Amino acid sequence: MSSSMRRRSVGFAGLAATVGLGLILAGCGTTTPSAVPDPASNTSTSGGGAAIVATYNGGTVTQAQLNTQVHLDQLFNTNLSATTAVETQILKQYILVDRLIKPKAIQAGVTVPDAKVQQAVLQIKQQYIQSSYGGDTSKFAQKMQTLGLTDGDIAAAVKDQMLISAYAPKLVKTLPLSQLQQYYNQNIEHYTLVTERAILVKKLPLAQTIAQKLRNNGSWDKLALQYSQDPGSSKNGGEYVNQDPSNWVPAFAQHAMSQPLNVVGDPFYATPYGYFVMEVLKRTVQPFASVKSSIAQQLEQTQEQAAVNSLVTSLQKAGNIKILLK
Repeated sequence: MSSSMRRRSVGFAGLAATVGLGLILAGCGTTTPSAVPDPASNTSTSGGGAAIVATYNGGTVTQAQLNTQVHLDQLFNTNLSATTAVETQILKQYILVDRLIKPKAIQAGVTVPDAKVQQAVLQIKQQYIQSSYGGDTSKFAQKMQTLGLTDGDIAAAVKDQMLISAYAPKLVKTLPLSQLQQYYNQNIEHYTLVTERAILVKKLPLAQTIAQKLRNNGSWDKLALQYSQDPGSSKNGGEYVNQDPSNWVPAFAQHAMSQPLNVVGDPFYATPYGYFVMEVLKRTVQPFASVKSSIAQQLEQTQEQAAVNSLVTSLQKAGNIKILLK
């Protein structure tokens, strides 16, 4: 069943596999998925590995360390070309995460059990073997060998990501109950399921005629089948059951949330397709107590994102990062 005639357009965007990675990518403006291992885990033996490719307040990054970062990115992004621009972005992220933010996480007492790291490594490898290597484990292993990487490199990268993810909540305060309640009240449509029926036509006069027929006990089934331009509902009396109004275009959602129950409302214009005649049959609101924890999680993640972005901005300024690539 299609509800495209009334549904809000949804933008599709790639989401990071973990909160930590997503937070850092957003803060750095990186568009390439990037893994970030500990310097001690570097296994690269490329020529000229000791050359300095970047400096920052407190240390340097060598060519060998950069090579490892690039190879990790290439393992999980098989289309990645190591241009100077890409290497520059990887270097900046590496310094920010591994050299500047990670020490703060450790200083704050953040730890990640090795068992959880190994479990995450297994899941990530399985995910990418399926999505990027056609399910062929041998191809993934061969790519690792070609790039000079080990499971230890992946584990170090995953551990760094998990450290940052665990550190982010320490940057924000627990939200008071009143703030959660306020968000719930202001976004009640997100916690409501609506059953409604509507007939869509192109012209207002026809919509007004249909509304009057319905008020005079006209048949929704017959009128929807005869007139409705919504192919997703015209054959079932215009009805949609238990829908989330936050997915609808604003005008349609507003009517669905405010129109009195079991009353044929006045026709309204909601989309370029024309005018709707609506009757709201049922609204089921989830009580605040049942969604409180999910609201807290959502708002805390938003706060964490903002806090990490702010931290990244300050560290970029104070870190005095200089890229020396030629």
